[in-house]
Amino acid sequence: MKRWFFATRPWSFVVSATPVVATTLFLLYKYGCGNINWINAILALTGIIIFHAAANVHSDYYDYKTGIDNKDAYCIQSLINGDFTPQQYLNLSRWLLAVGIVIGLVLTLLSGWPLLVIGAIGCMLILIYPWTKFHALGDLDIFLTFGILPMLGTAYVTTGTIDWSTLLLSIPVGAITVAVLHANNTRDIPTDSAAGAKSFAKVIGERASMWWYIILSLIPSVYTIAAVIAGVFPWWCLLVLLSLPIAIKNAGQALRYRTDGLCAFNQLDLMSARQQMISGITLCLGFILGAIF
Repeated sequence: MKRWFFATRPWSFVVSATPVVATTLFLLYKYGCGNINWINAILALTGIIIFHAAANVHSDYYDYKTGIDNKDAYCIQSLINGDFTPQQYLNLSRWLLAVGIVIGLVLTLLSGWPLLVIGAIGCMLILIYPWTKFHALGDLDIFLTFGILPMLGTAYVTTGTIDWSTLLLSIPVGAITVAVLHANNTRDIPTDSAAGAKSFAKVIGERASMWWYIILSLIPSVYTIAAVIAGVFPWWCLLVLLSLPIAIKNAGQALRYRTDGLCAFNQLDLMSARQQMISGITLCLGFILGAIF
């Protein structure tokens, strides 16, 4: 069970948990505690994490089958080492997807049919992600999956309405999520290219990928400052600036590409995930304090 658990890449679940938690707390700040369906919020959080686990396993299966994941690539080596068979991976992804769908259907019964539409689009994006990765659309797929749909879905199940203002969260939350993926794809340009994959990083080139990563990593801090000045976010959300030193460090690491080449990106996806965790926690804390004070 421990090996199966790690096959889902649990350390990445902050990517899926952050948009649901941040959206719920933004709505708490906006409408107050009594207007939030907390049971549905918990179900939504559970469901998206399970969907994310299914997507991770599904992606690893196809990366192995297409040769993107191999003994020379930075990846989970479970399939390459023979710890699991490809069919076992495929079956696990199907079971996880089925559980996620059941939770989604329960939430649809508790809230309404619009969630079914949002969930169906999300499920489709999960299934086609391996294809989008080969056609330079993986970053867009991930932004929609973890930066747009969770905000709309969470708002609907917790308040009963599609609250478009929650999309204000899509920029700071979605940008750092894409930054994690982009750092990974930039590092993997040689192995992805050898397997025939055309990631967005591959299309724009290594040097442009360096600058695009730096922009993505700085967006959460810059955007949050602008949102606070505009009165959209409470000033407590400036706590996100606690993640700025990490963002600056990560940007400096990316700049090392000019001397170290793609080796500069070897650990940058993990460093970006750390920034994502800190920025997500501080943003959520800002909404909690904004709701209290």
